[in-house]
Amino acid sequence: GYELMAGKSASNKSAFRTATLWLIWGWLLIFALLPNVLVIAVSFLTRDTSDFISLPATIGSYLRLVDPLYFEVFVHSLWMAGITTVICLLFGYPFAWLISRTSTRWQPLLMLLLILPFWTNSLVRVYALKLLLATNGLINKALLAIGMIDAPVDMLYTQGAVIIGLTYLLFPFM
Repeated sequence: GYELMAGKSASNKSAFRTATLWLIWGWLLIFALLPNVLVIAVSFLTRDTSDFISLPATIGSYLRLVDPLYFEVFVHSLWMAGITTVICLLFGYPFAWLISRTSTRWQPLLMLLLILPFWTNSLVRVYALKLLLATNGLINKALLAIGMIDAPVDMLYTQGAVIIGLTYLLFPFM
């Protein structure tokens, strides 16, 4: 009797595991892979004023990458992505190490702090960051109040602000 019940439990776990894997793979295929494949496919179509995109397929969009203007923007974007990645690595791995070395009592709290940003829309988080970095934002007001600066510093709409924003948005993924 016991072996029969243990066998049913094992088969239930196996069926649950299989169903979970199918659900995860289906979700990834539909909501991650398929949209990316569609973007790549559309990138080969021709721009059209009336239909937005149309046939024939062409590599014209990719040939524009060698245009100095687009190439400079592309390289600058890669540079900022690289800086953001390095910053996320410098903060992410020590944070992960800290979580792994912390007592099991504090690990759930640290994981909650890591996951918490995902509960808020990215646009809301960017606006919060804008409130901090604005000329009359919290950081400038605090620096003026303690006398570190005499006039507000322009932090918003700079490359540094973009890197801070990218790091803030992408850090939980690291």
